[in-house]
Order: sequence, then structure tokens, then C-alpha cells
Amino acid sequence: MILKGIIKNTANVAIDGATLFLKDGHTGQVLKQELTNIDGAFAFTAVAGTYVISVSYLGSLSYQSELLKLAGSVDLGVIKIETTARSLKEVVIQSSGNKPIVKIEGRKMIYNIQKSITAQGTNVLEALKKTPGVIVNQDNSITLNGANGALVMINGRLTYLQAAELAQLLKTMSSSDLKSIEIIRNPSAEYDASGTGGIINLVLQKSIAEGFNGSINNGIAYGQTLKQNTNMNLNFRKGKVNLFGSYNHNFGHFAMDYDNDRTTNGKIYLNSNHDVDKRRSIGSTLGADYAIDTTKTIGIVMNGNFSSGGGLITPLTNIYDQPTGELLQTLKSQSAYPDQKANRYNFNLNYRYKSINNTTLDIDADYGIFDAATKNLSTNSFYAPNGDFQSSNNFLVANSRDIKLYAAKIDYGFPVGKGRMVTGAKFSSVNADNIFDQYAINSGVNIIDINVSNTFKYQEQITAGYLKYETPVNDKLSMDIGVRLENTHSKGNLQPREGSNQSPALVVRNYLNVFPTAGITYKTGHSGTYNLSIARRIDRPAYNDLNPFSYPVDELSYWKGNPFLKPQYANILSLQYSYKRTTISAGYTRTSDLSSGITEVLEENRIIMIPRNIGFQNNLNLTITQQVALAKWWNVSLTGIGYRLENKVGTLEYGDYSRSRFAGTINIQQTFNLPGHITAEVAGVVNSKNISSLNTYVKSNSQLDLGLQKNLMRDKATIRLAVTDLWRTNKINTDTQLNNLLLHTTYAGETRQIRLNFTYRFGNNKIKTKDNRESGLQNESQRL
Repeated sequence: MILKGIIKNTANVAIDGATLFLKDGHTGQVLKQELTNIDGAFAFTAVAGTYVISVSYLGSLSYQSELLKLAGSVDLGVIKIETTARSLKEVVIQSSGNKPIVKIEGRKMIYNIQKSITAQGTNVLEALKKTPGVIVNQDNSITLNGANGALVMINGRLTYLQAAELAQLLKTMSSSDLKSIEIIRNPSAEYDASGTGGIINLVLQKSIAEGFNGSINNGIAYGQTLKQNTNMNLNFRKGKVNLFGSYNHNFGHFAMDYDNDRTTNGKIYLNSNHDVDKRRSIGSTLGADYAIDTTKTIGIVMNGNFSSGGGLITPLTNIYDQPTGELLQTLKSQSAYPDQKANRYNFNLNYRYKSINNTTLDIDADYGIFDAATKNLSTNSFYAPNGDFQSSNNFLVANSRDIKLYAAKIDYGFPVGKGRMVTGAKFSSVNADNIFDQYAINSGVNIIDINVSNTFKYQEQITAGYLKYETPVNDKLSMDIGVRLENTHSKGNLQPREGSNQSPALVVRNYLNVFPTAGITYKTGHSGTYNLSIARRIDRPAYNDLNPFSYPVDELSYWKGNPFLKPQYANILSLQYSYKRTTISAGYTRTSDLSSGITEVLEENRIIMIPRNIGFQNNLNLTITQQVALAKWWNVSLTGIGYRLENKVGTLEYGDYSRSRFAGTINIQQTFNLPGHITAEVAGVVNSKNISSLNTYVKSNSQLDLGLQKNLMRDKATIRLAVTDLWRTNKINTDTQLNNLLLHTTYAGETRQIRLNFTYRFGNNKIKTKDNRESGLQNESQRL
């Protein structure tokens, strides 16, 4: 049903940019918000029920209707409001100080990261770790509510990068560029079906102010060494044209300490590593939007992200006899990375159409390049217990990755009966070339080892189409149902060097999947809302996980891909209840063909890590989010997550067994409005013991962050001081047992830092209140 009308002033002139609110007629709760176009017209799509419409213009309430009983589409005609001589140019953008840190909208949980003092002055990967329910593991994989396979999107668009490349990209992005982080646990059919753990959508900031404006943020941080970060945003909006750009960098060294201890075949290997990452990261954006008229917009966005620099890892391994504890041998190693680079370029063209009757058309085309290369000079020397030199093995590894991606997408939505139909199609293509060359070093001369060098080419094309219908049943009940079809064609081609004793390998796959989705929403008469949704999703193997070649990690461990690795699938059921500032959600996910990295004994003293499909997983979870104002100056946001994870394994290699555990996370953030216009923040997270991968037990950890913030220069500037991981308790400790192999790992990054940041905002901060046009697929992220 459509509720529409036209807003004019008493001189019968159409009002452009008036804000209309559609409110529940019984509770007064705001349900929707719209802006009038240049003709003063507006339109709401609503279900049958009782409503009130209010109109705000230039910051003042200008009109409020009587109760409107909606049983079919209604045209309210012309609504006249009183206006003043105040100019549109005098409407000033105000910060939403009352915006909660965590907000629930439909199926989305929105983490307003701009409200967090301690999340500023870092990169996006670090900021993700502060998001409730999100855990970034040591290998850069991301879990959500205990489930693996979370898909990360940027402004509603896929990155098409696997964990290592995605981590590099997020490290080149500044947390200051983020507007919010959206968690979508059970997406509907408009979204790509990838991501059995759900979707994490990173929403970037975009100014709506008229004229020229911008901001610059400079900061320093100190953990073990000094670091520096800069972020600058520029925007120019005049009439139909909007130009925008940004630049950011993070300079400095980052230290990590980790141990990889194992016991197998009567020997104990105690391995410790000190890792210093010396890479510098730079990110940039340049874009433009042009409003053809009040309903049509075209845009272009270009992104560049760059990472380069060296690194150094110094491993030390002591080898003991298990029965006697006697030291047998010591391995002293060094892995120097004299040259590392990772460059990403992405170009997006987009078109958006939205009519007064809520018909929409969105078209996007993307082209991306990811170019990365690494050189690793590894020296390995064995010593007897008395310190005498025994032998050495030195080699150089040169690895390059060249990824090209193409994507085109179209979405079309239109009213049908009481509801709305949304349909669309998408095609994406990824071409990845991975070149691996290993050289033996003999008297300073590099000699290629053709038996351990190769080229792996991977191609993947996904063709998708979807259809979704959403409609009200009555004034309290609404529903949506959808289906998405995705056809995947992939080809992995291993090409050994000429003369190698290795054989070429070619694996071609072609499969069609159907992904149904459905949801029911029920609104109570007391501001409460229930939502029940179901969906089916997929995780395709990362292209490098399909490469059947062995890569040396160090002298005693290797990594190898699995060309027969299959996608994993998940069926998800979710129930959510929201009431004012309280949200309770429960979910169940069953994942089949569960894929996981397995560590196996290769020889007497060597191990190999390989991904395999191991069985299935059950995940039963409960999340409670509560916003509390304990006093006018004290606000608390609390998110508690509890889940039971069960891995059931049934393979020829490992037999049949089950691993399960209850686990939980508590995330709390407190803000205090202190005298002198100072804001303080205390943020903490506690993670209980949990299980990861096949049967890895992870010990509990926690983190406590403190921050202070003060606005200066009539709110044009902000200074922030923060201390992260105050007690240095954010460490990862794991234990794994697989047949006769025992593994124990520890990891401690440079999480305890003191950060000082200064932000200055300049230019015009006044808006002409027209529609805020978002380019690209960002509209897709706002449909749920």
C-alpha cells in the first residue's frame, strides 16, 4: 500500500527537502522517514494499520496529521505547512550524540563505531575485533557468534579476496573512514549466498553537506615501537554534482610473538617465534555522483589500497626426547622478507533510479585488480646439544599473486499488490595466477628448485539470479519469501616447471545451487517486534586451498592445498525479539561438508597442514543486546553471546568422533559525560573457552580499553587519548590433539598501545536537505 502526498507552503510553493515521519498511531514510534523531492512529493510503503504523519522543516515540527487508518493506498493530496524566511543554507549538520553504540534494524545489528573512542586511530581489521560477536583469529579468518565462514563486504560489495589478502586490504583502511559495521546473521535473497557464518558489512562515511568540506585526522600510537596514522576526507557538493575523495596511511612496525609446540613420534618440538612486520599501508578513494534528476543518479568510485615493506621472523626450535626429556637438537632459523607488496585497485560504475511509487533500479559494474608479491629468505641451521654446528639448509621463496575480477549486478524492485517484488541478476568472474618459485642458495648463488616450484591458475565464474516478495498480511504481521540460484564454474590448473618430477593437475567443477530464504515479522501492540527467518548459504573453497602443491612454512612444517575440497553448506534458522533498547535473538545453524585446516604428520619430524571436508557442525546460539542509561551522564551498551558448538567428524583418516563445547562472549561499553565537555569510555570484552577448527580448544581471553575525548575550537576539532588492552590479556592459547599428534600454540600481538589522535573538521557543514545518494551497491546493504 502507498501513502503519498505533496508538501507546500502557504504561498502554494512546493517544499523541497522537508522531512516526513511515518509513526505508529498507537505508540508514536517512528517507523519510516522520507524526504520530499523537488516537487514536494513524498510516498511511504506501508501495511494496513493506523498511522500518524508528521512533517519537520528546517529543524522545526511544522505539521502533524490526525490518526490515519490505512486499508488501501491513499493520496493525501496537498498538505500546507507554515515556513519561515530561514534559508536552507542555515541547516547545520549536528552529531547524533544520542545514537546508541549498538542498534538493531530488522535482521541487522549495527555497531556505530564512530561512537567508540578507543576504536579510532587504528585500521579496520583491528576495529573489527571490537565488534560484538566478531573474532579475528590468528590466521586472519573471521568467526561470527562462534561460526566460521563470515563474509566481509564493503558498502554492500564483495571483495572476492581470501583471508590473507582480505586482511591486507583491511589493514590499509582507516577506522576513521567507517560509519558503522553491520552484522547480518541471516541475509535474505538479495545478498550473495556466500558466507555460512553471516555477513559483516563495512559501511563507509559519506558527507551530505553542501559546498566544500572535509576532515583530517592525525595520530600516533606506541606499543613496542612508535606508529603514525593519518586520515583525510574531502567532499564537494554543488547542485547535481558531488565529488569526494579520501587518503589514509598507517606507518610503523608491528611486533608479534607466537609459539608452536608439538609432540609426536616420541619427540617434543618447542618452537618460539618473534615476528616484526615492517610494512606500510596506504589507502585512497576518488569518486563522483551526478544527479540526472530527482529520481536518477549515476556515479563512479575508484579505490586504491597499497601495502609494502619488509619483515623479519626469528624462529627457535628445541627438539627433545619425550620419554627422557633430553635435548636432542636445536634448530635456529631466520625468515627475512626484504620485499613484500600488496596492491589493490577497484573501479565501480553505478546507476540508481527511485521513483515516487517506490520503483527502484540499481545497476553496478566492478573491475578490480589485486597484485601481491613476497620474497622470503629462510636460513636454517641445526646444532647439537653442546652447541656444535651440524648442518644447514638455506632457501629463497618468491611468491606472486595476480588476481583480476569482474562483476556486474542489476536489481529491480516494484510494488505488487499490497507488497513489493525485488528481482535481480549478477555475474562475477575471478582469475587468479599464483607463481611459486623456490631457490636453493649455494655459495651466494640462487638455483631454482624445479621440483618445488610451480604456477597455479584458478578461474571462477558465478552466475546468479534471485526473486523476493515482501508483503503485509495485516497491520501487525508481514512476511517475505525469496529464492536465489547460483551456478558456479571453476577451473584449477597446476603447472609444474619444465623437467619437474611433479605432475600437472587440472580440476574442473560446475555446480548449480538453490538458496531459499523466508521471514515473518510480527509487531505487538507495545513496541515489540518478533522476526523469524530461515536461509541456506554456502562457503566456496579459497582458490589457494585448491592448489595441490606443498609449500614450506619452515624447515619442519609445510602447507598443502586440496584439489578435492568441496564447498560447505549451512541451513540457518533465526528468531529475534526487539523491544525498545532490548534485543534477544536465538539461532541454529547446521553446516554440512564442514571444511577445516588439519595438521598431519608428514614424516618422522615434519608436519603438513591441509584443508579437508571433515563432517558437519551444529551451532546453537543466543544473543542479548541491552542499552541502558544508568544516569544522564552514564550510558551502557551490553552484548552477551552464548553458543554451543558441536563438530561431528566421520572420515576414513580420523574415524568417527564428536567435539562439543558451550562458549560465550560478553562485550560491554560504557560512556561517561564528564565536566568540561569531556567524554570518557571504558570498553571491555571477555571470551570464554571455545573450540575452533576440527578439534582445537581455545583458552579464554579478554581485553580492557580506556579512552578520553574532548571537542575543541567550537566543535571543529576533537582530541582523543586511548589505551588499548590495558592488562595485555588479549592472547590466544590453543591445544589440539589429532591421533598421535599434540599441538600447543600461543599468540600475543602488539595489542597494548597508547594512542593520541587529533581530528579537525573544516569547510561548510550546512546541508541542503535532499536525498542522500549512496553510490554502488551500498543501497543493497540497506534493504533488510
